[in-house]
Parts: sequence; structure tokens; C-alpha cells
Amino acid sequence: MPVKIAAQAPQTQRPTYVGGGTDLMPLLKNHVRDDEELVFLDGVEELNGIWEEAGWITIGAGERLYDIANAPLLREKLPAVAQAAGATASPQIRNIATIGGNIMQDRRCIYFNQSRYWRKGLPLCFKTGGAVCHQIPNSPVCRAIYYSDVATALAVYEAQAEYIEAGVKKRGPILELVKRHSQANGLACGEHLPILVTSFRVPAPAAGERSGFYKYAMRATIDFPLINFALRCGGDREAKLVAGAVAPWPVELPETAKLLNGPATDDEIAAACAAELQRLAMPIKEACIPPTLKRSLYQYVSCLLHLRREV
Repeated sequence: MPVKIAAQAPQTQRPTYVGGGTDLMPLLKNHVRDDEELVFLDGVEELNGIWEEAGWITIGAGERLYDIANAPLLREKLPAVAQAAGATASPQIRNIATIGGNIMQDRRCIYFNQSRYWRKGLPLCFKTGGAVCHQIPNSPVCRAIYYSDVATALAVYEAQAEYIEAGVKKRGPILELVKRHSQANGLACGEHLPILVTSFRVPAPAAGERSGFYKYAMRATIDFPLINFALRCGGDREAKLVAGAVAPWPVELPETAKLLNGPATDDEIAAACAAELQRLAMPIKEACIPPTLKRSLYQYVSCLLHLRREV
């Protein structure tokens, strides 16, 4: 069982749990991370499976993104999750990467995600044990961005994460877990929570509820998103809208979501979305786009309007 495996790690170290390893291995190769105690979870059957029971849909943390993207149950009842998994990385990576690893991925920054030799020319940042953010020098915390597509989709469904922490089984909102993880990940050497995520549980949607996911990237699925949206509407719940890749964790857009319930025009929705993102987003310089250009994406929300029409 997972807990028994974790107990083999020395008490002086925090074990790093590895699913597919597609996120972690490049970081180890470039010495961005130097984790010594790796616990490989491949083959742990308790972490696998996708099923519906007692009003909940459960996704095991060890499920591959390819299988999630093509699962009939998810495509029918949680299409935003299936679409987000299918829009992540390349087919080769989706065949290996797990949803647990995708949710618990490191935040990224062009000043940190480099080789150790490249980073030697810079003062230590928060993620390397220093006290400065090279992106925003006056920021008191790391401003690296969290890029998971699947987290945005799970958040729009108000998913719960189940995990084991200090030998105790716990459950909590997916956004709370991502925020805890991202805050820890902004500390020295990309700290990580000493927890083992086991599954994600989503309330089964009511009749008439619709949802969808849209990702905007430079090269479709190959790249990390410049911005993504997950939208849920219809049924007996209020509309919900979540945006990702704009801050250290996904952000909810409640004011824009309210307009989606009524007769607002596309222009009104676009303006509201741009204004709300201006307040909530924390853009940084990325590999292919500066913060000023990324902010212009907030005003050009054709992806959101397209998503509204699709669902």
C-alpha cells in the first residue's frame, strides 16, 4: 500500500512521489530539483480507476491523461476534465503522465527552469534559497506561474482531492490543495508538500448541466497554456468560470460568471472578463510572451466566448 511504501523513506527527508515522471525528470536532469528520495507509484492499483458511485465521480490519481481524455464516463458527464487532459502536452506525454502528477506539478519561471550553470549568473531567488523574485523584484514571494490545464477543469466542478498526509487520510477542495502546494513550491529549491494524492472526487452533474474547456497556447497542446478557461453552466447550479496559467494557482471569475447566466452580449462578457482578470491575474515574463502582451489576451477573450457558444 502507498503508506507502507512511503514509510521506508528516511525520517530526515521528504519523499517525492513519482507517477509518470514526465514533469519531474527534466527538472532532475537540469538540477532544477535534486530530490534524493523518490517513491515510484507505477503499478499501485489503489491509485487507478474511474468510476461513479453514490453521486460522486472518482478519478484515481494514477490514471494517465490519455485514459482520462478518452474515458466515456468523463466525456459524457465531465467533458471539461476530458478536454483538459486531451489538451495537455503531446500524445507521448499523455500516455505516461498521471493526473496526480499534473496537479502537483512545479510552478515555472524562465529564471528558474534553467540549468544550474545558467542560474549561476543570477542571485538566488526564492525557489533557490534566496530572497528575491527576478520576475517582480519588489515582490515578497515567488511569482512563478502554475500551468496545469486539468486543475482548471477540476476547479470548475468544485472537485475534492483525497490525499494522505502524515499517515492520515484527508479530503479538501482541489483549489485549496493547489494553493498549499504552490505556496510551498515557491520556497527554497521548489519545496513540495509531503503528501500522497490518491484520488479526485467530483459531484456528479445534474441533468442539463453543461461544461467545457478551452486552452490558448502558441503551439496548441505541445506548449504550456498562455491562458485557459473552464466553464460550467446550466442545470440547477449557478454558472462557474475558472481561468488558469495567469497566477500561481487557478483563479475563479465570479463576476463574469454572473453575466453568463443572463442576456449579456459577447462584448459585455469580454469586458467583464478582462476587468476581472486584470485584478486577479499576476502575469510574469514567459518564454514566448512578455507580461504586457499577455495582459492583452485578457481583452481578447474569444476563447471564452467560443466556449460559451460550444457549451
